[in-house]
Amino acid sequence: MIIEDTSTFTLQNREMFTAIAPRYDFLNWLLSVGQDKYWRKQAVDLLDPIRRDHILDVATGTCDIVIEIAKRNLAVRIFGIDFSQRMLELGKAKVSRNNYDKSISFQIGSGEHLPFANESFDGVVCAFGIRNFANVKRGLREFYRVLKPGGRIVILEFSVPQNQFLNAVYECYFNFILPKIGNLVSGHSNAYTYLPESVAHFPNQKIFVEWIEKTGFKKVSFEELTFGIVSIHRGFKVG
Repeated sequence: MIIEDTSTFTLQNREMFTAIAPRYDFLNWLLSVGQDKYWRKQAVDLLDPIRRDHILDVATGTCDIVIEIAKRNLAVRIFGIDFSQRMLELGKAKVSRNNYDKSISFQIGSGEHLPFANESFDGVVCAFGIRNFANVKRGLREFYRVLKPGGRIVILEFSVPQNQFLNAVYECYFNFILPKIGNLVSGHSNAYTYLPESVAHFPNQKIFVEWIEKTGFKKVSFEELTFGIVSIHRGFKVG
C-alpha cells in the first residue's frame, strides 16, 4: 500500500484509535475469541527480555505488551510509545492498577520518528501497530537505529492463513462479521472496516521478512500462530 498523503493518513488513524480507545481492550478479547493475550505472551517469549534490558514497545496502545513484560519481574526498564494520548491514558491506568509504575515510562510519539537516541534499547517490540504506519519501511529503519548491537526486534501482526479452507473461513469472518460487530460495539462507523482493509494491503510474511532484512536485520524469521491468523517476525541487529 502506497500512502501519498502521510500526514492525513496518520491524523485519521490517530483520531480513529482515540475514538475506539474506551472499548479497545474488550473488542480485542471479543473479536479474537480470547486469543489476543496468548498472542502477546508468545511475542514477549520470543523477545526474551533479560535482567537490566531496556525494552521499547512501539504503538503500545493500552499497554498489554508492557504489562506482560513487567509481570515477569526481570528488573527490565520498559518504555511505551504511542501516537494516541487517550490510548496511553488508559494504558497508564492499567499499569497503575497492576503496580508497575516504577518500571515503565511513557512517551507520546510516532514509530516512524522515534524520539530516542541511537542504540538506546536491547529490544524493540511492536504488536498490531506497524500495519498502521504511513511508512512501514521508515518505521523499520527507526527500529534498527534505536537498537543496540545485538539487540532484537519482535513484530506481532495480523496475517492471512495460507490453507485455502482456513483462508475462506477467515475471509468470511474478517471481512463480514468482524467489521459489523466491531463498528457496532466501538461506536465508530468504520474503524473495524479499516482493519481487514489494512491487513489485506500489508505484505505477506515472506515479503515482510525481505523488508526487515533490507533494513539491515539478520537471522530474520517468522512464526505463524492460530492457523496463520497472526504472525510474529523476529530479527537481530548484529555487531
